[in-house]
Amino acid sequence: TILDEDFEFKGNIKFEFASIIKGHIEGKIDSKDKLVIGPNAVVEADITARSLECFGKINGNVIIDDDAYFHSPAVLIGSLKTNFLTFEKGCVLNGMVEMKINKNK
Repeated sequence: TILDEDFEFKGNIKFEFASIIKGHIEGKIDSKDKLVIGPNAVVEADITARSLECFGKINGNVIIDDDAYFHSPAVLIGSLKTNFLTFEKGCVLNGMVEMKINKNK
């Protein structure tokens, strides 16, 4: 699913498959698969997803089951809970990060 740059939505939205958000969403996002936030996207929502790639701006709390990848110049204002995190130089994070400790290492 691709939600283009002219897409605007307020409320709760659920995705079963990989999705790309290029527009503006306010509310709550629940994705069972990979979620991509495009470079011009503005997401003012709490997010749960299997994995995340962010190029844009998120204002909300984010819970990711697998890996979260923030590409420069992504912005996250809110908390992040994930198992794996990649944060490129130039990204901004204002909030808390919680990661699972791998006891096998």
